[in-house]
Amino acid sequence: MMPASPEEQRKLLLESSGLTVLPAPEEENLPAPQDVWQSVAGFLVEPDVSIPVNDPDWAARTDAHWLELSRGRRLIAPDGTFLIHIGGRGMGGLGWARVQWSDGARLAATLTDGPRQPEFVTMACDGHTACGVTTEEYDVWLVCSDPRS
Repeated sequence: MMPASPEEQRKLLLESSGLTVLPAPEEENLPAPQDVWQSVAGFLVEPDVSIPVNDPDWAARTDAHWLELSRGRRLIAPDGTFLIHIGGRGMGGLGWARVQWSDGARLAATLTDGPRQPEFVTMACDGHTACGVTTEEYDVWLVCSDPRS
């Protein structure tokens, strides 16, 4: 049996988090995932929200804050779609995945680069706003940015 491709592995991981994976987006007019990572994880970046990884509810709190920030900035389209890029698990070289939100999705606990280490960035399908979730020493940081500026 052939090992799953990185794209297939990502699809399975995203689906296991509760998201619905949709056909790939047209990326030619979108900021590159690496540019968005730099905008949310740069040296001078400060978090919009910081959650201690030793908090017993760190994953649920991270997901709740991500959802609040994403809805407030209209990152999630009215039909529930947005773009996502996973930083860990050897998937950093892939492009954007287009997904649809579903209630009960668990991103922080699933899209990790190790125990209690969520690593993913999300962006509106039109590229107007982004929100990254990264692990910085003892905290999970949520950072929103305008990747086109």
